[in-house]
Amino acid sequence: MLKSITQLELIILFSLLFFNCAQVVTLSGGKKDVSPPKLIEAIPNNNSVRFDSEIISIKFDEFIKLNDINNQLIICPKIKTNPEVNVIGKELLIRLKKEELLPNTTYRFYFGSAIIDMHEGNPLLNFEYIFSTGDIIDSLKIMGTVLNAFNNKPMDKISVGLYENINFNDTIPFTNSAIYLTKTSEDGQFILPKLPSKTFVAIAFFDKNKNNQIDGEIEKRGFLDRPLDLFSDTSVIFRVFDEIPSKSFVKKIANPYYGFIQIILNQKTLINLKPLLEINDKNIFEINLKKEKDTISIYYKNISDTLKLVLSYKNLTKTDTLIIDLPKDNNKKKLNSFETNLHSNILKLNDTLKISFLNWMDTNKVNLNKIKFESKEDSLINLINIKGKWINPCQYQIINKLKQGANYKLKFDTSAFFDLKGNTNDSIKLNFKTQNKLEFGKVSLKILFNKKQNHIIQLTDERENVIKEQSVSLSLSSSNSKTIEFTDVEPANYFLKIIYDLNENKKWDTGNFSLKHQPEKVYIHSKQLKVVSDWEIEEDIFIK
Repeated sequence: MLKSITQLELIILFSLLFFNCAQVVTLSGGKKDVSPPKLIEAIPNNNSVRFDSEIISIKFDEFIKLNDINNQLIICPKIKTNPEVNVIGKELLIRLKKEELLPNTTYRFYFGSAIIDMHEGNPLLNFEYIFSTGDIIDSLKIMGTVLNAFNNKPMDKISVGLYENINFNDTIPFTNSAIYLTKTSEDGQFILPKLPSKTFVAIAFFDKNKNNQIDGEIEKRGFLDRPLDLFSDTSVIFRVFDEIPSKSFVKKIANPYYGFIQIILNQKTLINLKPLLEINDKNIFEINLKKEKDTISIYYKNISDTLKLVLSYKNLTKTDTLIIDLPKDNNKKKLNSFETNLHSNILKLNDTLKISFLNWMDTNKVNLNKIKFESKEDSLINLINIKGKWINPCQYQIINKLKQGANYKLKFDTSAFFDLKGNTNDSIKLNFKTQNKLEFGKVSLKILFNKKQNHIIQLTDERENVIKEQSVSLSLSSSNSKTIEFTDVEPANYFLKIIYDLNENKKWDTGNFSLKHQPEKVYIHSKQLKVVSDWEIEEDIFIK
């Protein structure tokens, strides 16, 4: 009897061990779950009318979790108190204050990609829960596109908001969230469905700090010319823009070494700059004087301790007085740093070589015997008598007439140049080549304009840099057709951009929300223009 019990116990023991082992073994194989969660039931039902509940229960076929719910969930129209949204297993629970719901109003909870399955993270895209506190579900919608006004490219993650036209004023988007709100997709498209038949003011803006409002002048914005009377489905286009700040001011002062200062402004503007003390009028030099810029570069000399400057802003009575502490003057350094106008050792066609120093130079003390200039054609090396001049206290220009498509070598021996403190240069060697006219192409454009007004015609590269530009004026008596030619165009791929220059100032002007000025419209030709060497391309363009 004892032996039988022992055998029975052994059988039970081995069974338990086998069972436990089976529990911890990971099964392999099988298809990976790529399906998003599926809706099983909603209480109250999705698309319910006469809604009167404080809790919404939405059940799915698998365990779920929430991802970035604060940014993904959009509730339209907005509710004063944000509802609580939680997950318990396979159930999504929404708790809200029903006393804050408006009567006879359709509400839409849009979850974007916030609902994902627990294990694989598959998102349930564009899920929405809709209900109405009235007898019907509103069914109107506004859809459209948001474009960058400067280049007509679609913009994603742009907020599009609707405000009721009643009691609307221009300050509301800066202080209040829109009643209805959505964001654009990657292709710049948006849709606001389930809307009532009302009159709305629609605004698009880049919500940089995610507070559902336009913040000052730092966020792009776009607006429509008139309110929307929503009686049927409506399609619109926004052109968003960066608004020019109403105030100009100094953001930063860079003072890297004695003799040079940079003043960084918050925007490009025309500045009149002068020293506070007249005695220093001849002791400062400003680069690109009387040009609009956002960085003012100044060289100075014979000033110690502090430099006091007065800045006067264009079209403003405002002035700024700057007191800049100066570093100590270290007169032991050599002129090791300089800049040239060469690009990858290539001198642009019809350009002259310029050497820019980082110090205020002694323009009366150049040792031409220390400068060697030679050209190389085939295997012949020709010595050239150097000819140069100072353009300003910091920039020396080689004025020799150079051949096209030739190789040159320029060498400055030690002590060829001196600054005002007697510092001299180390040896400098420059090898460069001049461009040949035969390396360039020509673009001939026959344009049929749709409006008789001023236009700016731009040839831009793939980075939207303006390579060539012309202005065109069409009078009422002139033809709508014009031929535009761009010569000496480097081989590359280009785009054609046409600006409707309404105020005839020969530049693109951005918009102004408070003044209700739209940005100047632009036309981007869809066809890429490929320029090749020593070749002319012709293109007929009809602007619709």
